[in-house]
Amino acid sequence: MSQLILVVAVLIVLGPVIYGVLNRDRNAGSMIERQRAAARPVPEPVHSRDPAAVLDDADVSAAIAGGRKIEAIKLVRERTGLGLAEAKELVEQAR
Repeated sequence: MSQLILVVAVLIVLGPVIYGVLNRDRNAGSMIERQRAAARPVPEPVHSRDPAAVLDDADVSAAIAGGRKIEAIKLVRERTGLGLAEAKELVEQAR
């Protein structure tokens, strides 16, 4: 009788672990699909052929005129795809 109780106790304790290991692959796929479905799409930056033309944009020129250099750099990077150093240099030349 004590052996039966021991076997039942082991199954109660290890049962969920064994079940999880056996069903791991099946659950992993569904978790990945849930994450993909919940992910927000990353917007593509709008690239301008001429980065200097972006300085004529109303938002960028208003940020530069208002002394909001960081905002202007962010807008230039967003609209041209330039790196941080290139966008900063372009904004500083426009000031």
